[in-house]
Amino acid sequence: MASSPSNEPHQNGPLSNSAVQVGAIGKSSAAPPQPTTDGVEMKNMAAGGEANRSLLPVEEDIMQLARLGEIGAMQKLFDTKKYSAKYKDEEGITPLHWAAINNQYAMCRFLLDSGADVNAKGGESVATPAMWAAQRCHYYIVDLLLQRGADPLLTDAQGYNILHLATIDGNAFLVILLLHQGIPVDVTDPQGHTGLMWAAYKGLPVCVDMFLRWGANVNAIDEGGLTPLHWALVKGSYLCIEKILEYGADRTAKTRDGKSPATVASEMRSTRAWHRALNDCGYDQKGNLKTLPMGMTVFLHSKSLLTKYFFLWPFISIFLAIWVISKFAIYIGLPLAVVLVFGMQYLAQIVANHGPGEFRVLQKTPFLAGVFAGSLFWVGAIYLLRVVSVTWGSYPISNVFFVVFYTLTTYFYIFSMGGDPGYIPNIGSRNQQREVIRDLFDNWKFNEEHFCIHCMIRKPLRSKHCRRCSRCVAKHDHHCPWIFNCVGANNLRHFVIYVVSLEIGILLFIRLVIGYIELLPPPETLQCNVINDNLCSIVSKDSFTLILTVWATLQLIWVTMLGSVQMVQISRNQTTYENMRGHTMNDSHSASQAITSALVAGTTSTSAAGLTSAGHGPNPEIPSAPTHNHRRRGFLGQWQTLLGLDTFFATAQGRSTKKKNPFSRGFVTNCRDFWFDAAPFFKKREPGSGMLDGEAVNYYTMYEPPLRLHGRSGSSGAYMSVAGEDPERGE
Repeated sequence: MASSPSNEPHQNGPLSNSAVQVGAIGKSSAAPPQPTTDGVEMKNMAAGGEANRSLLPVEEDIMQLARLGEIGAMQKLFDTKKYSAKYKDEEGITPLHWAAINNQYAMCRFLLDSGADVNAKGGESVATPAMWAAQRCHYYIVDLLLQRGADPLLTDAQGYNILHLATIDGNAFLVILLLHQGIPVDVTDPQGHTGLMWAAYKGLPVCVDMFLRWGANVNAIDEGGLTPLHWALVKGSYLCIEKILEYGADRTAKTRDGKSPATVASEMRSTRAWHRALNDCGYDQKGNLKTLPMGMTVFLHSKSLLTKYFFLWPFISIFLAIWVISKFAIYIGLPLAVVLVFGMQYLAQIVANHGPGEFRVLQKTPFLAGVFAGSLFWVGAIYLLRVVSVTWGSYPISNVFFVVFYTLTTYFYIFSMGGDPGYIPNIGSRNQQREVIRDLFDNWKFNEEHFCIHCMIRKPLRSKHCRRCSRCVAKHDHHCPWIFNCVGANNLRHFVIYVVSLEIGILLFIRLVIGYIELLPPPETLQCNVINDNLCSIVSKDSFTLILTVWATLQLIWVTMLGSVQMVQISRNQTTYENMRGHTMNDSHSASQAITSALVAGTTSTSAAGLTSAGHGPNPEIPSAPTHNHRRRGFLGQWQTLLGLDTFFATAQGRSTKKKNPFSRGFVTNCRDFWFDAAPFFKKREPGSGMLDGEAVNYYTMYEPPLRLHGRSGSSGAYMSVAGEDPERGE
């Protein structure tokens, strides 16, 4: 018989304490042996003293039948009394072990119903079937075994329980399942290593964050005196180090050998990540809290103050740049303005570099929102101080319309920026989380498409977790840096009105400024050296206003593209995220596939759904969407995203129309649902509410498509979410 998955013996437990000794050890020295990942389930079943078994036909080999999931043949063996479900080979391995490791859900349930010992230990690692399944990330099998009485606190030959094994493999969904089974979060292996230590060593920031949010002891020590911070430095993962520091890790803790985190970082060549994490958390390289003169410490570590600073700084930059260009000759003023703008942006970047880590990139601060707000402010100021008094008598209608659209732009901009975009309410208690997870397991939907491991909630259709907002947003459209907020179910219509009003307002402002310049008297003297006298006379009348108008005119580029894309998406009942990713209505993910999965798993529930391979239960290792290789975007790529060029070109090329959109009801109905739903235009709508085909829906609780979607011709089933490649990779 082939040997079971096992951990090879190693020194001092999973993370050898000698791994961080001073000396010429390499980083690889710290790597612990971990559960083997070779194809155990495909090995020659006749190995290990069971050569006579290879002479048996498959239909009489209980282990082969368990591995293949042949329930009918297995039933015949039991009926003839040749074997029982409690059969063990000389290594203690049972048919349930082989069914579990091969993800044979229906076979596992059949064996359990037939009396199999759910806690039987076998193989070289002396592990249970649940441990075997955990090492292959078959968490539906693990859940089944736990429901049938598997003890999650049992350990294998090396003292690891199932939580340790799940953390070693880095399966966040399995870790969530196990933590909700009541396993102590700080349960240790024989060397005193907790799950947090394992996650930190393996460089798994999601698992580290999960353990810390669950209440893991950030300063726990193993038998060698190492803390989770020491183990994070062994791996050198910046995200893990930063997260552990955020939760109050002791920055000067020493091991039993007297090694501080700084010493471990030096030995493991992770000093750069260590210093960066310290800096981002407000500490100097020695781990002491930074102190700056003139009260700057409080300023640089206050997110509220920094937010206001980054938002208001562009107000000054825009004014000074326009003033410099207007006061000097073009060949002097323009270069000076460029130097001034980059200089002020450089100063802002210096402030960002000393602030919280999330503000290190200006695009992730309110800086761009300040650029727009500053432009809007100076347009309004110039209009009130200069333009309106000159043009009111000649262009009263244009002035009235400009005031109306300027007011609408300002109102809906503030509403879109400051309002709740559609944050899905978080679950208050772990008992409620457990119920949600249980429901998802029962419906074969416990995966990244239907559950957010960050928010610990069930994800409604069309929702997405925004990494910048750290929340799941209903009917997520996109995260807009120009409003420093997400656009979602609650503010999408307000955002579109803001864009449309801005477009019209800019055009009206251009018209008024042209009339304003025409009405101004020509200057008495001209002082232009490059342009002709006619153009010089026009520019000299009010150069500041003209340059501001040119700046406002440039905004028409991105505003027009953004407005065009939004109008197309409204006509399709589609969000920007869905536009960039496309809808998935593949027959392989249809209702018939869900029923097939249910029958394969041995359940009569027609709601069973999941991506499966033939003969197997749901397998989380099978991706739910085609995977893509992410490439780093350069400077141009980042600005394409900021200006909406990527979305505009994708829409123009019709990329998003290649797949069926299950929410579209045709051009007229889609537009009617968007513009004429019952929600007020100038007040907050009911959270998550919307219209679909003339009926009220709530995107906070839309977990299944409305029934009408199933009956439309050409529709193959349920709407599949667009989990997978994130078009907002720059978040």
